[in-house]
Amino acid sequence: MNNTEQQLFLQFYNSLAPEVQRDIKHYLFVYDMYLDEQNPKARETLLGEMNMLERKYNLEVTHGNKNTQR
Repeated sequence: MNNTEQQLFLQFYNSLAPEVQRDIKHYLFVYDMYLDEQNPKARETLLGEMNMLERKYNLEVTHGNKNTQR
């Protein structure tokens, strides 16, 4: 059986704990807002929210800035 990437992702996603699923939904929602936001202060607040979730799950993300060093 050939699964598409979407089917594979959904299988993976559905196997996660409900708390992790909520955090993924929240992260994607905040990230979408971050991409659309023009106000630097609001972007900083949204980035802080994303960073909090990234730390919770030990993620390393540069948000598109290839020159940023951590």
